[in-house]
Amino acid sequence: MLSAVIAMKEQGLHRSEFGFSALRDLLLSQFDFTFNTAGSIAAIARLSGKFRLLAKAATTGTARIDQVAYAVRQLDQTPAMRLFARTPFRAPAPSPFDPAVLCATPEAMVAQYCAHASFRELRRHLDELWASIAEETELFDELGEQSLQRLELTPQGNGMWALEGTLSDTTGRLLDKYLKTACPPPRQEDTEADGGGEGLLPAQANRNAEALHQLLAGYGASPQAATRHGHTATLDLTVDIETLQGKDTGRLPLLEGQPISVARARLLACEGAVIPSVFNYATGEAVELGRALRLPNAALRRKLELEQPDGCAWHGCDRPVAWAEAHHIQHWADGGPTAAENLILLCRFHHGRIHTPGWTIEKTGPGQAIITHHDGHEGQSGNDSEGCGCSDWRTDTDMDTENQGSDWDVFPTGLYRSEWSEGMKADLDGMAEIIDRDRAFQAMRAAKARCREKFATPPPSPVPVLGCPSGRLLGEAPPHQAAQPDPRGTGPLSMP
Repeated sequence: MLSAVIAMKEQGLHRSEFGFSALRDLLLSQFDFTFNTAGSIAAIARLSGKFRLLAKAATTGTARIDQVAYAVRQLDQTPAMRLFARTPFRAPAPSPFDPAVLCATPEAMVAQYCAHASFRELRRHLDELWASIAEETELFDELGEQSLQRLELTPQGNGMWALEGTLSDTTGRLLDKYLKTACPPPRQEDTEADGGGEGLLPAQANRNAEALHQLLAGYGASPQAATRHGHTATLDLTVDIETLQGKDTGRLPLLEGQPISVARARLLACEGAVIPSVFNYATGEAVELGRALRLPNAALRRKLELEQPDGCAWHGCDRPVAWAEAHHIQHWADGGPTAAENLILLCRFHHGRIHTPGWTIEKTGPGQAIITHHDGHEGQSGNDSEGCGCSDWRTDTDMDTENQGSDWDVFPTGLYRSEWSEGMKADLDGMAEIIDRDRAFQAMRAAKARCREKFATPPPSPVPVLGCPSGRLLGEAPPHQAAQPDPRGTGPLSMP
């Protein structure tokens, strides 16, 4: 069936002969397929021209159709992933399931996972493929997510509140982990059975709301707060020191057991919400576990806040100092000390931004820093306040001015269009359009208000007290003039 559908798709018969634009809809109308089965067959047929090895594995029965359908969908998500899947390895790599089978491309390796691995193993392998090519793309994705995230809390008038919003990936992970820590899912024997019953646990969504209440009530160092290994709502990052330093080790960092890019790991190693487990891969020795060597202690944090009372060091940023994170100017993984001379306070958004290509920061005094951008290279050592002599050298203030009118000021975070990642561009465009439309409406209302104020009709003067009506109003002739005969011959002119 799959082979026939692929042939039909290649000739466009689903449109010309059957009048269906979507293969899945055609299959559902003609055969007794479930929605998922029809979707899997249609996905493989639609992408068979791009991923011929995977399509062959499915049509020959070497691999399961649902496994192959999942793989081609994942590989087709971005142009970079599609190109990478078909790019030959430097040398053919042996299959982990049969060393005699050599895989010339990542697609061939994925076909081996589809044929021999479980779905969990296949998904993990595809996640590793994405993390290996993501690099700084993940950082730009996160900047876009921060610009789109929102949280609204609205009183309902009945004593309850409505909570609605969209969270970035990291924020969502933190909240999800806390909810699971404070209020784990019910055991199978405690779940609600068909038909209901008494004494059952409330629905999971209701339990999550209660767990959120416990988070707020137990915030801080309260012993009642839910903790995991002594920490509240923290994420675990596992990476070896050479990989974290950016060396090509072939190994990937793991965040909560999932592979991520090295660029993102270097950023997370600076954050307080992530506990890195950094080790020496050759010796197995733990380099740092926890916060002691990485984050400033209470006294050092207090010193930084006193030196930088206005908060984030980025030009024009109004985030308060309590929201700021301590950024290592020389990265901690590269040997940078956790000392005041090597630390500057940045809000979470600009902390992530300084880790993206082109940006550099130099501390020029207590609480003072020069932030610059270079299109073609990383910043040079030395005094950046004097520039590096390159034509593309700009400060953060220069960059704001350069991007004026390009929607950089639409979002509260001030994200330049050049920093919009492909994965987030459609969502950011949509939100920018909504914000621009709201701004236009506000400008129109303000203009109308100014017009009303400038050209408003003056209030009418008080009505004067009327005296006796004049003779003219009564039809009398003006003084010293003879009465004129009525044209109709009825006497003097009278009032209508």
